Amino acid sequence: MFSRERAKRVLGRVLLGLPYPSRSGRLTAPSSQRFGAWWARHPRMLHAFVPVALCWSAGYLVWRIGFSTHGAEPVLWIALLLAELYGLWNLATLAWMTWDVDAGEATPEREADAAGLPVLDGSPLSVDVYICTYDEPLHVLEATLAGCAMLDTPHTTYVLDDGRREEVADLATRWDATWITRPDKSHAKAGNINHALPLTGGDVVLVLDADHVPMPDALSVLCKPFEDPKVALVQSPHDFSNHDSIQHYGLGRHEQSLFFSVICRGKDRHGAAFWCGSGAVIRRQALIEAGGVATETIAEDFHTTIKLHRAGWSSRYEPRTVVQGLAPHDLASYLLQRDRWARGNLAVFSTSESPLRAKELSPSQRLSYFASLTGYLAGPMRLLILGVLIATLWSAALPLRIAPLALLSLWAPATLLSILAGTALCRGVQSTAETSHFELCTAEIFTRALRCIARPGRSTFRVTPKEGVDPGGWQSLRQFRAVLAIAALLSAGIVLRIAQDFGVGFLPSMPGVAAWFVPLLGVLELRRVLRTLVVAGRRRQLRMEYRVPLETSAFVEPLGAFDSGAPTEMLLPAKVSDITVSGLGLQTAAPLSQGSLVRLSLRLPGIADDDWNEISLLAKVRSCRQTADGFRIGTEITVADEATRRRIVEYCHVVWPYRRLRGSAPSLPIAPAPLPVAVPRTIVPAPRPLAAGSGSPLPA
Repeated sequence: MFSRERAKRVLGRVLLGLPYPSRSGRLTAPSSQRFGAWWARHPRMLHAFVPVALCWSAGYLVWRIGFSTHGAEPVLWIALLLAELYGLWNLATLAWMTWDVDAGEATPEREADAAGLPVLDGSPLSVDVYICTYDEPLHVLEATLAGCAMLDTPHTTYVLDDGRREEVADLATRWDATWITRPDKSHAKAGNINHALPLTGGDVVLVLDADHVPMPDALSVLCKPFEDPKVALVQSPHDFSNHDSIQHYGLGRHEQSLFFSVICRGKDRHGAAFWCGSGAVIRRQALIEAGGVATETIAEDFHTTIKLHRAGWSSRYEPRTVVQGLAPHDLASYLLQRDRWARGNLAVFSTSESPLRAKELSPSQRLSYFASLTGYLAGPMRLLILGVLIATLWSAALPLRIAPLALLSLWAPATLLSILAGTALCRGVQSTAETSHFELCTAEIFTRALRCIARPGRSTFRVTPKEGVDPGGWQSLRQFRAVLAIAALLSAGIVLRIAQDFGVGFLPSMPGVAAWFVPLLGVLELRRVLRTLVVAGRRRQLRMEYRVPLETSAFVEPLGAFDSGAPTEMLLPAKVSDITVSGLGLQTAAPLSQGSLVRLSLRLPGIADDDWNEISLLAKVRSCRQTADGFRIGTEITVADEATRRRIVEYCHVVWPYRRLRGSAPSLPIAPAPLPVAVPRTIVPAPRPLAAGSGSPLPA
């Protein structure tokens, strides 16, 4: 049957280009993403195609400047030309930076990583790990401390706490870290790091935000480039463990994937990799020679990198993912973070480290950094194009005069080739629709941030919230004031323009081809705008923690009502489907009463393939619903000893991400036979260890 829900999805796909689930229930990859992936597999074809697109676009703009002014409205003509010139610049710099980039996943060789740390002056490189924190929740900070505790190379961990919280000091002690605080909070994160530098003595420093969990091999991977004595910093990709965040497209693929999978590799070729705030190892000597972390702007990472280059140091990019962070959970946090990035980075133009003024930079570094900063113009230029289109719809004033032949031979091929070339250069990491969506999401805040180029003012460093929910609906949509206004003006303009063609209306008439071509463009752009609004409005993010997959068997011992805790002398076999630090998801053959207390016994995987840890805990049943395979049980952990809790934290935030990234996601195979019903405790006296590689208990 063609259900109402399926009909809505089909309609959304046809009208707005919304993701459409395949029969398997998984989202199918956008066609433009598959198109880009094809070019990644055929680099010679890519190198032949992109110059054609660039030349055709340049030829169109030559004609545009020389032959399209007659009869055009001057202001609209200039505005559209600026947007078109920016489009060509963006495509050309993307092609230059990513010309010989392989966007494939880089997987570290474990044998190579086992070599340990480089040798400096006859002794192994000494490493300090800085965890910068202010007001992040303790459970977020604990996950990062767990990752530091599992690093496979010698190091010393420091918690730099600008919040001066005693509970953070206690947490640091439990995880064998040193707590450092300071009397003030001047210059935020930059000042926090500068304060810690003279108090510690490692040759290099791994800088982590409070929510960035290092993988066990992080130091052995990131420290190897320091064998070169001129390397000041090594940056790694930012990847995120909460795959249901506002910026994720799917498992392991998010808005920043294009930057870290494609663009950063290109920047590394030109010696222009820069510190991205976290997940970077920095040489202490280089920082000291550069005067410490830059405090003049709130983009201390980008700004400090240029200071290091000016002091004669080099930077490197390591494409292997060795850190897992938390992406913004909700739209408000996402916009706050992007606003801070834009204001801080654009303020660098007003300093002596501006790519336009820093003479110590090489031409490649200067161009690369300038291109990075002009990337913040993408959203404002999108607004400019939409503004020109709206003005044309309502006033009939044309931004250019173009004959049908020139339209078909110049404008149409240049536009189509530019879109295809941009998609090809993304190499399947990001689709055209995804690019357009996030341009619209950030258009308003990036436009406001442009003032920081000339007048940065006093910008406040606001920490991105690590928790939050997205209720969707109007509460999310009202954060897109400019996009809502554009949607309303475009919709009204298209309707009035169509009515005008039927002789009903008050708008001035458009000449010739423009009478139908401009409304058609309006419909295409309105589709993009509505898609962004629908995606933001219908998103619901009510879960505070990401559910980590776990496939293993467990035994459930019901203990009666939550207030009594009386045992029922029964054991219920179960399958574990997911886990968080606060609860587990189970599949059972028999129902459990909501609110009842149960004892769970199961095994958690470790880093090694044969490493399994037995745990036992008490949990409260929060939900129970019937499914085709039995009953889906949601539980909340109520009592767990310190060792059990540590193992859960380690599995959720270190073990599962690490093994997913290295291609060996842990699971304990479960017997395919149907789950048996509950059995008396007299028959099964206690949960027994599970045999490795099976879902059955070991024989007594």
